[in-house]
Amino acid sequence: MDRPWIPSGLKVAKVNKADTPSYLVQRVARLRAASREDESFLFALLSTPDFELYIQSATTGTAVPHISARQILDYKFLLPPAHIRAQIGILTAALDDRITLLRETNATLEAIAQTLFKSWFVNFDPVRAKGEGRAPEGIDEATATLFPDSFEESALGLVPKGWTPVRLDSILELSYGKAMKAEHRKPGPVPVYGSGGITGWHNEALVKYPSIVVGRKGTVGSLYWESRPFYPIDTVFYVKTSQPLIYCYLLLGTMGLPNMNTDAAVPGLNRENVYRLTVPNPSAEVVSAFGLVVGPLREAMDHNEQQAQTLATLRDTLLPRLISGQLRLPETAQTIEETLA
Repeated sequence: MDRPWIPSGLKVAKVNKADTPSYLVQRVARLRAASREDESFLFALLSTPDFELYIQSATTGTAVPHISARQILDYKFLLPPAHIRAQIGILTAALDDRITLLRETNATLEAIAQTLFKSWFVNFDPVRAKGEGRAPEGIDEATATLFPDSFEESALGLVPKGWTPVRLDSILELSYGKAMKAEHRKPGPVPVYGSGGITGWHNEALVKYPSIVVGRKGTVGSLYWESRPFYPIDTVFYVKTSQPLIYCYLLLGTMGLPNMNTDAAVPGLNRENVYRLTVPNPSAEVVSAFGLVVGPLREAMDHNEQQAQTLATLRDTLLPRLISGQLRLPETAQTIEETLA
């Protein structure tokens, strides 16, 4: 199912043949193009900020905002000629495919990083290999010498010798975000984070360095990597640490934070409970070596996400002008080619 990136809460998806048969719940509406040739154009039209603004203005209800199918069909727009609609659909599909590919690549890179973390710090594969007289797989000889070749008993069971368990707060600090209502935000490039991810944008950052966002209220234990300056609101923590940030990110992903809800009414994550968690404490040299190995993967992911955001912004900027006739297809195609180059 293809989904475009849309800045706020509106979600539009294209149901492909591979997604059928499928089931629609009551809170969604299915729209069909008048002709098969217009399917991609319809998807492009519904993905524009103009359509989103129309939906927001037509929505009624305070407790449960809603809009009728009739109101959706009442949306008015300038209809380009058939051949222009076809080309708009092709261009939109090409951009969406590129964005999807970039994010699928990132999912693969993150899976590789998680696998390496689990091998080094959960399964202790290099230690086991050395204890059995084998060369550890996937690491060079210099890195292998950083690992011990035996285990010792601890409160966590067997851990690599010298890796004495420590509390999580000896590795990182969870700092509180700061409340900021939506009406107080000013247009800008800074992502605003809640426990469900990016909730909007602002012109000023609260945190000006790369960090990890951790869901505190609402979506408990959610994790988000952010390499840009950003603004975490009061439903999240953000991480401060002197350790390699990628190590902390992957470590937090193994701690079971989503299962640590302490409040039945409003799900919440207690910081002191997180701090009391204990983990094996590898040497600084091992952690540094891991950062050097996995760091390039994270850099590639940051680059891919930046490019995906650029393409999404380009699409959302060009589509309304293209559909309205303010921009011609050759100019649009050239702009896209220059961005993809």
